[in-house]
Amino acid sequence: MGAFLKWSSVVVIGMVVGCYTAFVAECYWNWFVVPALHASEVSFLQMLGLIWLLQLVTSRSTAPEDTKWKLLASAIELCVPPEKQEQLADLTKPNSLDLFLQSFSQVFGQLTGNTFMLAAGFVLHMFV
Repeated sequence: MGAFLKWSSVVVIGMVVGCYTAFVAECYWNWFVVPALHASEVSFLQMLGLIWLLQLVTSRSTAPEDTKWKLLASAIELCVPPEKQEQLADLTKPNSLDLFLQSFSQVFGQLTGNTFMLAAGFVLHMFV
């Protein structure tokens, strides 16, 4: 049950950040693209769909990169003397706190960047 809760919270947080990004992009489109290019305004759901489409088209698999890193880690393990194997195992075991902090900083950075861009765009929009 704990793993399901973790994954579902990751999905919910990802959706919230994605929706906020779509909101900021919608504002930028309607503030700058519509008057400059005489384009039609877009709704929030249209922008969300466009962002999802762009992510779908531009995303790439990290499988080849992951395979290279696993191969390198295996090669390093073979080079480590037996008396140091335990220390290496301690270094390479996943740390849930580190993963949480890395994820939190990535989400916080995205939200902070979006908020800054929204504020800067709004100020610029007021002068245009």
